[in-house]
Amino acid sequence: MEMFYRILKTLFTGLFLISLSFSEKPAGGDFPAGEVPGPGDEGKYLQIDAPDEGFDIWQPGERSGGYRYGPSMILNTDGSIDIWRAASGPGDIVDLIAYKRLYDGGKKGTNEVIALKPTSGSHDQKWTCDPGVIKFGGYYYIGYTTTANPAGVDNDVCVARSKNPEGPYEKWTGSGWGDEPVPLVEYTDDPSGFGAGEPSFVLMGDTLYIYYSWNEDNSTTRVATADATDENWPATLEFHGECIPAKDGGDSADVKYCDEYGRFVAVFTEKRFSDESYVAVWESFDGINFRQSGFVKNNTAKKLHNCGISGRADGHIGKGDPVYLSYAYGGAGDGDWGNWCTRMHEVKLSLADAPKTDLTAESNSDNITVTRRKQSVIPEITTIKAENQVYTISEPERVWVLALDTDCDYFPVLSGVKFDGYDESVIKMNGSRMIPVSPGTTRVYISWHGFTGEFTVHVE
Repeated sequence: MEMFYRILKTLFTGLFLISLSFSEKPAGGDFPAGEVPGPGDEGKYLQIDAPDEGFDIWQPGERSGGYRYGPSMILNTDGSIDIWRAASGPGDIVDLIAYKRLYDGGKKGTNEVIALKPTSGSHDQKWTCDPGVIKFGGYYYIGYTTTANPAGVDNDVCVARSKNPEGPYEKWTGSGWGDEPVPLVEYTDDPSGFGAGEPSFVLMGDTLYIYYSWNEDNSTTRVATADATDENWPATLEFHGECIPAKDGGDSADVKYCDEYGRFVAVFTEKRFSDESYVAVWESFDGINFRQSGFVKNNTAKKLHNCGISGRADGHIGKGDPVYLSYAYGGAGDGDWGNWCTRMHEVKLSLADAPKTDLTAESNSDNITVTRRKQSVIPEITTIKAENQVYTISEPERVWVLALDTDCDYFPVLSGVKFDGYDESVIKMNGSRMIPVSPGTTRVYISWHGFTGEFTVHVE
């Protein structure tokens, strides 16, 4: 019965998706680049407030749970919002980066697609997560966390670029852009620690500011700058060290520049995964030295973590722009890990005469809890992949291709799969069977109804 259900689901969902289009997708569009504002009044402190309880923009599926976390958001001229989030992956892939366009204040959106995924047999072969996105010079750049360590520690920051928000993306290779990722920021401390990751970007004139976590026991935020006029700007990084100290159970900082108030603003979560969680607000006038400014606690969900704040394509919050705060929330206990909703609030920015630091004056709102869907819906397929990313063969072996949907469920794709791009001196493909020809290594690309994936084959 389960296999029959999966076959029907594959065929029906495939036909359903083919009938869908992005015809309702708003036009988007970038705001024109403006002059870099001067610094604001250092005697005032930036405050962010959530006027209401917000709403969920993603909930886990009824059957298998899952998550979308670490949102990075770009506001377009028509008011739509491009959003990238880490998504649970299928099989041996832990995390992928999902993209969709939101409109009507985040209450509606296009179909979700997987914008960035691991490259088989490479430094990021297990996961791509914690996206930070900026656009300049005609490219969207996604910074992301990844590691070659199967234990998920000793992470590095990598970066990829594309002309389109949904991809395909080419990755920084150390000397240019292609398939084989090389770290933008390499972690150099205790390899048993989390490492470097969770990047965020702001463009100030010709200078790109890159913020990222650095973690052994408690997460700090560091900053680097690069020459944004250089197509190969990752090769121009200058490191400036720590800019936000270790936090109280905190996580990654998402940074924007507020034009109206002349300052950088960083948001991150404190006491994450607990009933006392909240969003911390820090600020800087030079992008290097930050100070505590305030927090967002009223009307936020309990057990929140991994937050982001919206800005324009260049990482600026323009005067009069709507501003959105989004975060994942849910438990971290046994059986609840990875079962997280994503929530969004439209927030208000203002200045105050003193920093807001008295957490006891506010308490988390009640009754904002993870809820399951009340009825079944047709999940959307987001990506496909080979069952394994890397195969080592000495005799013919079949490739199973799996589809992943928005319920975080994956199942076999039974027909219509195409394989190409492989070295025919190493293998031949007969349907879904790999036939070894001679020792060597080749990458194989797969496609199915517009979805693509790839895997690596070693012939012994």
